[in-house]
Amino acid sequence: MKKRFLSILLAAGMMTSVMAPAMVNAEETQADAPVKRAILDTDMGYLNDDAIVMFMLSQADSLGMCDFLGVTTVGGNSWVASGTTATLRQLELIGREDIPVYMGCDIPLMGFRNMEAESQIWGMPEYSGAYWDFSTGDFCDVTERPTDYLNLPTEPRYGYAETPAQDEHAVDFIIEQVHKYPGEVTIFVIGAGTNMALAVRKDPTIVEDAAGVIYMGGAVDIPGNSSPSAEFNWYYDPEGIKICLNAEWKDQLIVPNDVAEAVFYTKEEYDRIKEKQGNEISKLIVEGQASRFEKDLNASSFVWDAITAAVWLKPEIATDIQERYVDVDTNYGPNYGRVVSWWTSRNRDVEKGEGMPYGVQKCDILFDIDREAFWDFYVDILTTEAE
Repeated sequence: MKKRFLSILLAAGMMTSVMAPAMVNAEETQADAPVKRAILDTDMGYLNDDAIVMFMLSQADSLGMCDFLGVTTVGGNSWVASGTTATLRQLELIGREDIPVYMGCDIPLMGFRNMEAESQIWGMPEYSGAYWDFSTGDFCDVTERPTDYLNLPTEPRYGYAETPAQDEHAVDFIIEQVHKYPGEVTIFVIGAGTNMALAVRKDPTIVEDAAGVIYMGGAVDIPGNSSPSAEFNWYYDPEGIKICLNAEWKDQLIVPNDVAEAVFYTKEEYDRIKEKQGNEISKLIVEGQASRFEKDLNASSFVWDAITAAVWLKPEIATDIQERYVDVDTNYGPNYGRVVSWWTSRNRDVEKGEGMPYGVQKCDILFDIDREAFWDFYVDILTTEAE
């Protein structure tokens, strides 16, 4: 499947570098290749990894590398209301308020968790996303979460956007666009899987019409970053991601914590963006991250979601993609949300699908990337001035 995944992306007319708008030449794109279209399903924050994915896709859209159809917001790192505000305002700040934003679901399929009770039974989670109230240093009361993106409990970092969110629900938008462009739409599921699970349940035929799904989530061969066994995006709504994974998509690519927490964004990368800044995106990044990197020369963070956009837009960045059958544990206990995977062994064959559990689907899992190529692409696409 690695070869199939790479060939599909390469056939879509991707160029080998991102240095200037001229890099995308219509004559070099195969006439019969399907158009690459993207929907970003995200638990958005400010200048975080989700924002970087949005910036990358908006740049790729401006440069003619893809058609960025819109953003759908979901619970996870943030509540939908606050994530929607962050999405709308950041799109305004980079001059891309033409990209529509659709509000989705906060509530996991099985309802909100009782995090206080769980922490006493299975131990405190390392990370709790929107469940955690940093102002009190304790779990928040989910009944008091914001639901109005124009009336949040605290003033948003960059204020409120003038551009409104769309009236249509995120789930309906996903279904509509997948059917409008059969075989062309890839959905980036970089938050919880709730919106996508509901879309599959509401209209299972989207599985046939979508180009595929790219996830940032899961801890496949390493410990979790929320519970000892589960990565946060998939820990937030295990039932939702299970529905997504068990659907027979043409392609599923998982970018797990195994690689996402092995690639670090440091002052070196920040300085490269600062040196080359030439558009509103890079100016926003430089200004927004200045205090952090000027105060702490050793500051760094995991790169997380940005890898999803990079390998979709420039597939040769991926250096280790493995085929496995993948599921998630939805038994309510200490392994709730843990990734389970099956690979070829004595009595199992991934390529033939023999010896695998019923209903579980084959996925591509990204385990490593060419870091030099990744950072070159990261800096170039975020700093290039699109015409």
